[in-house]
Amino acid sequence: MKNLTTRYLMACAAIGAATGVLLIPAFFVSFAISAAVPLAYAAMAGVWFLGPVVALAVLRRPGAAVLTMFLAGIINVATPAGPSAILTNLMVGAALELGFLVTLYRIWRPWLFFVTGALFQVYYAISAYAYFNIGDMTTAAQVGFFVLLFGSTTVFIQIGLVIAKRLITAGVGRGVAPAPAVR
Repeated sequence: MKNLTTRYLMACAAIGAATGVLLIPAFFVSFAISAAVPLAYAAMAGVWFLGPVVALAVLRRPGAAVLTMFLAGIINVATPAGPSAILTNLMVGAALELGFLVTLYRIWRPWLFFVTGALFQVYYAISAYAYFNIGDMTTAAQVGFFVLLFGSTTVFIQIGLVIAKRLITAGVGRGVAPAPAVR
């Protein structure tokens, strides 16, 4: 278990704690608006990608997104989601990890974050179809829901990559992340 160094665990804990604190209001707002205003919910759904994007982009190690989101989920148990916050966060972390697992953690390009996030949102949109009664919405509202869902994901992944770049520049991840490949 070469990846489970104290530095790696502490970095995941720090990113997870920051993510958990950020997601506390997100859980409260999402529970308040998801049924009544699904379009507003779709516009904020991408915020759950910030933590795993930062963890993977900074640490570039297997399991970083899952561990980070597990820790964030523990913090989020105090929200209306209760213990299901752990599962929600783990689901997003694991989904983002899958894209990197498929590449055996050898590709760390921004496009992979976006493709993996979009693929997860396709799955999520299908599963959310019944919950949000999307079939009962007008065509414009249906299109709006999906545009907002994918747009939110894209925006928050981009924000996560910018945060990760700034953290890397500041030296976060030094001694944990592998050296960038020389091209």
